[in-house]
Amino acid sequence: MIVYLDMVFLLNGVTDAAALYVTGRLTGLPLEGKRLLASALLGGTYGALCALPGMGAAASPVPQLLAAAGLVRLAFGRRRAFLRRFFLFFILSCAMAGALLAGERLLQEQRGLLNWKVFFLAGGSCFIILSVVFRGGARHGAAGQLCRCVVERRGRSAAVTALLDTGNTLVDGLSGAPVLTVHWEALEPLWQEEERAVLSCLERDGAAVCLERLGAGFRLLPYQAVGVRSGLLLCFRADGVTMDGRRLGRVTVALSPAPVSDGGGYAALWGGDAGREGECYAA
Repeated sequence: MIVYLDMVFLLNGVTDAAALYVTGRLTGLPLEGKRLLASALLGGTYGALCALPGMGAAASPVPQLLAAAGLVRLAFGRRRAFLRRFFLFFILSCAMAGALLAGERLLQEQRGLLNWKVFFLAGGSCFIILSVVFRGGARHGAAGQLCRCVVERRGRSAAVTALLDTGNTLVDGLSGAPVLTVHWEALEPLWQEEERAVLSCLERDGAAVCLERLGAGFRLLPYQAVGVRSGLLLCFRADGVTMDGRRLGRVTVALSPAPVSDGGGYAALWGGDAGREGECYAA
């Protein structure tokens, strides 16, 4: 049997990238391009390594689990719910691998290596089905619309999945405009090292204590919720917020100390209208 390492590298790299992409979409944390590329390169390298003569032990279950954990860690960084993303990625990878093998048998490919026809037919179909089915389930379970949200601050940007929740009535007391509520960890690309260290203690120490340790640009936002008569959220004014490509302007962003979604399908809540191009909610 002839094995072409370049094909093995490309097939594994593209498959891992697709599984990581779907994992990010399902957990409400779209991937950064650089992290996704680095993970795909690492996954392709691992796949090629397993195909080398005498390296069969590298493809055994334990090394595979460790490799999967490394890919998830590289792709998403140090975030909560690591195990959830790890198992989701592993399941997606197995599903796509199974689809590729099934496609090979259906098309009676006997050359020992999947060709591009089989890859795009089986792998592409599996990727589309998983994306549509799981994303559709997330939308249905959330009883609202999910959209891609990009938050900008001091020259940096972070992309998250937001739920357009008409039942969310949180507004900025200073301007009366809707507030975007985001789990602080989902906005990790926005934070400097000092800010990240302080925000990591937000759930334990509370918004007021963290505000004292942060620099200018943060303030407290009073809110009420079921079971909370008078609470405080740490917030800041974003330089810009975009919802599915539509600019909303300088929106106030409230930082939730815990994930806003139990299932992890989204990382932000927005109670305002999706807006029109150029519309600005903030004063």
